Amino acid sequence: MTLPPPYFETIRARAARRWDQLEEDPELAAPWHQLFQQIQSPRHVLSELLQNADDAGATVASVGILDGEFFFSHNGEDFSEEHFASLCRFGYSNKRALHTIGFRGIGFKSTFSIGDEVRLFTPTLSVAFRRQRFSEPVWLTNVNQEKNQTQVRIVIKDDYRRRELESCLDEWVQSPASLLFFRHLRALRVGEQQVRWDSAGAGPIDDSE
Repeated sequence: MTLPPPYFETIRARAARRWDQLEEDPELAAPWHQLFQQIQSPRHVLSELLQNADDAGATVASVGILDGEFFFSHNGEDFSEEHFASLCRFGYSNKRALHTIGFRGIGFKSTFSIGDEVRLFTPTLSVAFRRQRFSEPVWLTNVNQEKNQTQVRIVIKDDYRRRELESCLDEWVQSPASLLFFRHLRALRVGEQQVRWDSAGAGPIDDSE
């Protein structure tokens, strides 16, 4: 059984206090819930998770659906305290530019468009986020974590969401050119298929490839 890192309880307690405030003040909570609903699209999920993986320096990612569960994993760096704290906020991010849906800690919350509980496993973390308090982490015990992997798992809520995900995954297999725009990612395994890119050398102008 993996024990929580030293910073976990501080971050969890801070998130819990914020939810206590929101539940006591509906006017304060309303903008949170309104924004949360606006980012609920299954088609945003894979792009957001791939961007997070690339930010973590991952070179390979895997995604698929198995027994009614969506899974995503990558070989990038584990979460630091700062990054995990950002994940447990809403309307805040450590990203400096508004260039992805992940701006201000919003992007990861799009995973709730798939199901009501999002589980995150890394070499040091084993947590769940639940829809009712979507930024408050819950520590999970007796979970076997994969070494050197970050993994997100979500039980798919209904057939509509499953179909949307399947369509999105098919599009990535058929049109994988978006991989070229990531800084580190080179390969994406979708179910039993893999798409990847390899460098053919220097391009015709300076700093091209």
